Order: sequence, then C-alpha cells, then structure tokens
Amino acid sequence: MKCISIMILEERLNFIRSVLNKQGTISNAFLLEQLNISESTLRRDLDYLQEKSEIIRVHGGATLNKLLNETNYKFNETANIDAKKNIGKKASLLIEDGLYIFLDAGTTTHCLIDYLQGKNVTVVTNGLMHLDKLSSLSISSIILGGKMKSSTYISYGEQTINEINNLNFDFAFIGANGIDDNNYTTADINEALIKKSAINNARKAYVLADSSKIGKKFFANICSLDQAELIKED
Repeated sequence: MKCISIMILEERLNFIRSVLNKQGTISNAFLLEQLNISESTLRRDLDYLQEKSEIIRVHGGATLNKLLNETNYKFNETANIDAKKNIGKKASLLIEDGLYIFLDAGTTTHCLIDYLQGKNVTVVTNGLMHLDKLSSLSISSIILGGKMKSSTYISYGEQTINEINNLNFDFAFIGANGIDDNNYTTADINEALIKKSAINNARKAYVLADSSKIGKKFFANICSLDQAELIKED
C-alpha cells in the first residue's frame, strides 16, 4: 500500500474506517506510515473517531467498535464499493420488465440502480439518496413520505410504514448492517420497522449485504434468515 503524502482530515478518517472495516483492528505504526502524519495528528483523528463511537482505542492502535453503532451514509458510501457494485449487478439480473420493486435506503441498494437503466420497472423507495440517480436514469419511481433522517438520508415513521402497507411488491431489496446466525439486523429500530413492512408486502425479499456484515449483530432485528435471501459479492 503506497504512502499517502498529503491528505485532508475527511480523507484520513475514511482511510482509517476503510482499513478497520476490512481488518477490524489497526496499529498506530501502520497509520503513521501510511498517512505520513505526526503522532499528535493521528491522536486527534483517533480521538475524533472514538468520540463518534466508531472505534475503541487500544494500546498501540484501535479496533472497530463492537458495540456497532450506526455509521452515516457518507462513510458507508466509500466502504467496500467494489463489492457493493458486484452485489448490485447480481441483484439486477433478477429484475424483469413490468415489476414493482421496493428499494431500501443504503449504499449497496444504491449501486443496484446503475443496472436498472433501460428496464421497464417501478421503484418504490424511502431512500432519499436514490432520487438523483433514479431521476437521471428516467426510472419510474414512487418516493415514500414521512420524517427525514439526515444522517442516513431516509424517510421514516408511521406515514412511511402506512404507505408501504398499502402497496404490494414483486421484489423487496433490503440493506442490512449485520448478519448473525439467526437474523438480519440494523442499528435503528425505525429503519428495521420499514424493512420488515417491505419484506412482508413483497412476493420475494432479498438482502443485499457484503461479507463484512456477516457475524455482526446490531440492536434491531429485521427478519430471520429464512425470510429473505442473501445476495453478497462473489
């Protein structure tokens, strides 16, 4: 891995997050070499990530926070992007013309949109991050109302769930933060309720999640493993 000579704060933080997401732990020595920064700068960066509950400082380095708090959309957008594109392409092969699909909010489901171009489908979503891409590709879309959660760019709440419950989907494509031995899980109970409703109103449900999510368990259960088929990278 090449040494990065000049890097602004957000780039440094995303680099640390990316390595931790893959390896789970990281040493100060490795970061000092790769980022080419002073020990005081690294200390401030790690302090910031610990204050955000993203990491836990340990002697000589840091580990990913196993308490598994929710990360924001901007972080998720840069993590495991090649795997997410692979998953999106695989999921798109299931979609035929004329289908009504629920597209959950999230960065992996966002990658699926790229492979919908030219397909005659209707997308229903609470993912506000999807709007520009859906519009630019002229994909027929229905945007669910509700409250806005700015950290993950979604609509949620009673209105969102009521609207979902009045619809029927051919397929629901759902994101998940964790996959344990029994359930797909996520950090926010409000988001879990939306995902549950979409799954219950779909003829077939798929969870789109890269392999980094396997073995992790978050606060809120989405559904059991037998209620949705997992699509992950090759």
